[in-house]
Amino acid sequence: MNRIKTLISILILTITFSSCGNKKSEEKTNSKTELETVELPKKVFTESEIAKYTISAIMNQPPEIISVKDNGGIYNVSYTRKDDGKKFDYKIKISGNKVTWGNSDGRWRDTKFDEKIKYSEKDNELKIIQTFEDGSEIVKEFKKAE
Repeated sequence: MNRIKTLISILILTITFSSCGNKKSEEKTNSKTELETVELPKKVFTESEIAKYTISAIMNQPPEIISVKDNGGIYNVSYTRKDDGKKFDYKIKISGNKVTWGNSDGRWRDTKFDEKIKYSEKDNELKIIQTFEDGSEIVKEFKKAE
C-alpha cells in the first residue's frame, strides 16, 4: 500500500512539474507576441471632425456652417441654416468606426429601424456611410485640406 502511495505521489509531482514547464514556455511565447509592433492606420480626422462631417452628410449641409463641442465624448453639433436662419442641434457619439446620432433633446437613433452610420478614413479622405434597413447606402466623402 505504501508503494502505491509513493508511486501516486511521484506521478502527481511529475505531472505538476511537467505542466509548470509548459506554462513557462507558453508565457515566453506570449511575451514575444505582446512585443510585436502592429501598424495601425494613422488617424487624420479627430472625433470632433467626424461628428461634424457626419451631420453634414446626414443633413446635406455644408461642413463650414457646422460647429461642434465635445461634452465628454458626446459631441454637441449645431448649425444655422442659411436660407431661413433656423438653428438645428444634434448629439453624436462615436464607438470604433460606428457613429450614433440624435436630436439634442431627442432619442438616440439606434434602433433596428434607424440607419446605421459608419465612417472610414484613408489618407486625407473621410467617408461617411449610411446604411438603411433595406440595405441601400449613401456614401459621402470629405477631404482634409493638406
